Amino acid sequence: MRRRIAVLVCSSLLAVPRPARADGELWVWVENRVPVLRAERPTFPRIDWRFVGDFRVNKRSEGLNQAFLRTGPLFFVTDWLFVATQGTVYADRVKDGVHQTEARTELEPNLFGRIGDFTFNDRSRFESRWRTDSEHRWRYRNQLRINYAPVGAKWIPYAWNEVLWDLSGLGVNQNRLQFGLARMLNTTTRLDVGYMIRSREDAMGNWAHDHILNLYLFLDPPPR
Repeated sequence: MRRRIAVLVCSSLLAVPRPARADGELWVWVENRVPVLRAERPTFPRIDWRFVGDFRVNKRSEGLNQAFLRTGPLFFVTDWLFVATQGTVYADRVKDGVHQTEARTELEPNLFGRIGDFTFNDRSRFESRWRTDSEHRWRYRNQLRINYAPVGAKWIPYAWNEVLWDLSGLGVNQNRLQFGLARMLNTTTRLDVGYMIRSREDAMGNWAHDHILNLYLFLDPPPR
């Protein structure tokens, strides 16, 4: 009887999904917005063209794991909404050491504004994704960012959270929570330094919680 109980206990432990191995990572983002059509402030008829580089290094890949390039126009509809339409390509290093590529088309409405000393940006992103093996998937992601940014502030504490939904059957399989401090280098350039906890689900249904240092350089064109 004891042997049977031991076998049942061991079988139960093996059947329970185990947490995936977490990792430490470094992410470096650079975003530059180039003016196409200027306005006195960020509202209609302003149009910018966005260029984003995104590079991610981790232990699992023993170096560069992912590299992204995102580009496309931003249309300012009002003084509280802009919509981006963009294309993205990226290379992702898989287990055998080979980098697979993925192409995306994205629609990205952004709500933004100020309430007292706080500013916010709520970004939705709808993605159509194609892998090199012809797999196609849909995904929706939402990121809410809140900044403590009194007018004229040079140092800006911030926090944001992003949830990722795979709409092709996987459901919610990733969450990113970040706290950080931004520094206005000049009136059009900002450097963010943040600590991110990324929770991700792998193919076996296990979750890992990675610790990420995120550096983000943001260059925004001045008003007209």
